[in-house]
Amino acid sequence: MLIALLAALGVNLLVLVALLAALLVRRRRLSRRPGAFRGAARVVEGDARGLRRRWTAGYGLWVRDVFVWTPASLLLHTVLLPVDAVSAARSVAPKEMRRPRHLSAVATLTAAPSTLVEVAVGEQDDVPARPPGTGTTGPPPRSRL
Repeated sequence: MLIALLAALGVNLLVLVALLAALLVRRRRLSRRPGAFRGAARVVEGDARGLRRRWTAGYGLWVRDVFVWTPASLLLHTVLLPVDAVSAARSVAPKEMRRPRHLSAVATLTAAPSTLVEVAVGEQDDVPARPPGTGTTGPPPRSRL
């Protein structure tokens, strides 16, 4: 039914397949970067351009003392957050975060000027608890899709 509706509207199905393939390739490329992890992030205090106050799933990566965050909605943009300090990770209360559910620890990142961002990760990842400035874990982010 949906395919017939799209065909009636004149949407080329090959274009839709190509867009879906590009999205899947981008997701695979982000998740396989050295040092990349899947998690959720939100702004607690201040303003971080590109991040929201609600938990947003995505992929994170440390590049020196810059936290690189790619929200998982369509993976179209990347947020770069220069971090001054990282707090010790704490466990997540079950009612604090409903989705994604596989996350178990939260670290708070402090960025200038007075911005607090929380990053939640699963048990297998402890990347946000790593202090910034401990070296590079991968190539610098590119804006290419």
